[in-house]
Amino acid sequence: MLCLALHWRSLGSWFRADDFAWLSVGRDVTGFHTLLDALFSPSAHRTLRPLSERALFMAAYGIFGLEPLPFRVLAFATQFANLALAASIGARITGSRAAGFWAAVFWALNSGLLFPLAWACNYCEVMCGFCLLLAFHFLLRYVETGERRCNLLQWAVFLVGFGVLELNVVYPALAAGYTWLCARPHFRRTLPLFAVSAVYFAVHNVFAPPLKTGLYAVHLTGAIFRTLAVYWTWSLEPAYLRVPRWLALASLLALTAGLAVFTVRKLRAGVRAPLFFLLWYVAVLSPLLLLRDHLTEYYVFLPVLGLCWLGGWAMAESIRRGAAWRAAAALAVGYAMLSVPHTLSAVERNYRLTLRVRSLVEGVAGAHEQHPNQAILLEGVDNDLFWNAVRDRPFRLIGLYQVYLAPGSERSIRADADRGDLNEFLAPAGAVAAAIERGQLVVYDVRSPRLRNITSSYSVAHDETVPRRVDAASPLLAPLLGPEWYPSDGSLRWMPQRATLRIGGPTAQGQKLYLRGICPEEQLRAGPLEVSVTAEGARLPPAAIRAGENAFELGFALPASLVGKRELAIGLEVSRVIRPASDPRGLGLGFGVFEVK
Repeated sequence: MLCLALHWRSLGSWFRADDFAWLSVGRDVTGFHTLLDALFSPSAHRTLRPLSERALFMAAYGIFGLEPLPFRVLAFATQFANLALAASIGARITGSRAAGFWAAVFWALNSGLLFPLAWACNYCEVMCGFCLLLAFHFLLRYVETGERRCNLLQWAVFLVGFGVLELNVVYPALAAGYTWLCARPHFRRTLPLFAVSAVYFAVHNVFAPPLKTGLYAVHLTGAIFRTLAVYWTWSLEPAYLRVPRWLALASLLALTAGLAVFTVRKLRAGVRAPLFFLLWYVAVLSPLLLLRDHLTEYYVFLPVLGLCWLGGWAMAESIRRGAAWRAAAALAVGYAMLSVPHTLSAVERNYRLTLRVRSLVEGVAGAHEQHPNQAILLEGVDNDLFWNAVRDRPFRLIGLYQVYLAPGSERSIRADADRGDLNEFLAPAGAVAAAIERGQLVVYDVRSPRLRNITSSYSVAHDETVPRRVDAASPLLAPLLGPEWYPSDGSLRWMPQRATLRIGGPTAQGQKLYLRGICPEEQLRAGPLEVSVTAEGARLPPAAIRAGENAFELGFALPASLVGKRELAIGLEVSRVIRPASDPRGLGLGFGVFEVK
């Protein structure tokens, strides 16, 4: 009930940001092979989560469409089960039902719970918590009863957890740590768990090797201690807390001291369980400490449970003994007074943001119904709307690909190369006025809850600059393509064996011409496909697309003599074409984007 009281607003939150990427994951599934690819291909962040992200979103979108309530109900129900398991496990380890109860209370109060409940793509955190806690519950039952069935259930849940979140790899450390500290005769039975985690780790690194650059790059350096300090702070008080610095520091030190004093007293009494609670915190957090450049508030959601067990136990003993009751109560009240207002305001901000996202997506869908044969230009998109409602292309879910940001929108949006290239969404200024005149483009203002059609009053200066980024599928840029191209398929445009286009020239030496597109498997059955390119009549060294490179990106170095040219005439040729049974045309490659950079 406490969890629901704090987060009930999230039940009405809509989708945003990464949600749309996962809702789209089943869009291209046409058979068994494409289904396997959708379920198991690594994400851009090198994650493999076939159950909690791929299968869940594919099934939920297939059944419910863009209705978020089933996601919310599932997240809340799973977290309610997590709270029950946390209370039960805390009671079993400490021998006090009150300790388990207070641990669940403190966990429900923690601000790290916000995004796992409010953001559909974070459900993997909640589901991973359920797997870790349920597997550990069966381990405790096995220790208590010796029933082989409980050990088998532990193994079953543990194995399922690998399809949920890669953090599941830490479970053997939790099981071994607990048995070594509190149930030594069962320690050796936990060792085979490490072998499974090791195999998973090796396989994961083969198919999804860690990134070496960007936000999700792994850094095994001394920075892990600084990262640990940040997460320790966020575990005991909300991240980005808006209170005087002295108050935040005093609260952090008081809570840290309280946990330390209680732990030392228990260890002096010969009780080792506090060490396991600290082990839980460190072990579950340890993989996240390697992500030096990606510090996220909800990453403490699962590790902090170890501290909640410790704090809940301290609270229960203080109440029972009475001597330190006032001090423990003061610390608990301080913890709640910092967490609750932050959580309530953050939940409300997220709710209102998702309403803006919903208004934009549904407004664009309505605009598309009124103008089914025209592209849509959005005026007034700000930073929040771009990163939460445009970047992950939710409009693909309604079959709409030609949605652009108005020229000049970049002034209202903070660029972030690690999250995406803003230029992919901007309409080229030189193409907008002509597209409006040709009746290919309508303009909508998104700054109010209801989108307004401002096409008749919208004006943009004619710009003769030839863009250095050409989206072949875009009707706005069709005049830059030669007459041999086939009509756009929405997200792609196919070329025959030879095709031409115009694109802006390089501005500096060393820039290349990049080609991005799709090469069907049927095209590669006869061997590598050679791609030849000419720029202003100069033949560039050819490239080849090989089996397994269906989604390709090719780079061609441009001669220094082309630097500064207003535009380049590009010629393309592929070594062969295919003629599918369902399409009599001779198909070379599907594009995609051409870009000089």
